[in-house]
Amino acid sequence: MRRGGVFSSASARWLPALAGAFSLLATACAHDHAPLANPEAAGAGAAADPFFEGDFVEEHGSDPLEPMNRPIFAGNMALDRFLIDPVAHAYGAITPVAVRRAVRSVFANLNAPVALVNEVLQLKGTRAAKTLGRFALNSTLGIGGIFDPAAELGWDEHHADFGQTLGMYGLGPGFYLVIPVLGPSTARDAVGAAVDLFLRLDTWLLPLQGQLFLGGGFGISERDDRREELRALREGSIDFYAAVRSAYLQTREARVREARLR
Repeated sequence: MRRGGVFSSASARWLPALAGAFSLLATACAHDHAPLANPEAAGAGAAADPFFEGDFVEEHGSDPLEPMNRPIFAGNMALDRFLIDPVAHAYGAITPVAVRRAVRSVFANLNAPVALVNEVLQLKGTRAAKTLGRFALNSTLGIGGIFDPAAELGWDEHHADFGQTLGMYGLGPGFYLVIPVLGPSTARDAVGAAVDLFLRLDTWLLPLQGQLFLGGGFGISERDDRREELRALREGSIDFYAAVRSAYLQTREARVREARLR
């Protein structure tokens, strides 16, 4: 890794932690599984949730690595408590909303090729065409995605990934996995994430330090936005590990079903 430049070697060490730990937390409290953030659903009412009885895990993803996953999960949570959350809170307090919005928009624009390729693989021609148009417009008039003129035309951002594509064609999630720093995944989604990484523009256009800086900025911004959702999920859960696992697996299952239906 080059010395000097915009970022120091110290930055290159801690920025992956910021971006990765966010991956765990944002997945746990994404809007797709907002019901799990309800303390009544995840806490006192957990016994009524089929996931907590084991049915959902058995049907949609096993967890044979739980004895290993739980300590890793605890380490990720410690990282969030002592580093990610304080940094995210400070970021939210001092960074203008317009800047945070621009960071999210640039990050989404760099991810557009991932959605485009996977929509083509899923044979979603209309969605792929809109994603291509959105990417072209935001990359030019939007100055690399800093602005989002495509949204004014009704071309909303689409989400598609290779793990979802594999699931749409019948590949099951496999075993549940908690990756150090990077958070929850499954065997299928881990492979999918590796493929998607090579489709992202920043993988090819930015040096590693630039990728980590952008990902970290996006991550801590989202972490700050979702502070209350995460707090509610944590406080309302009898078993926070199980609640996050449930949230992740149900979200991914919903994404696969969405791809099959649309």
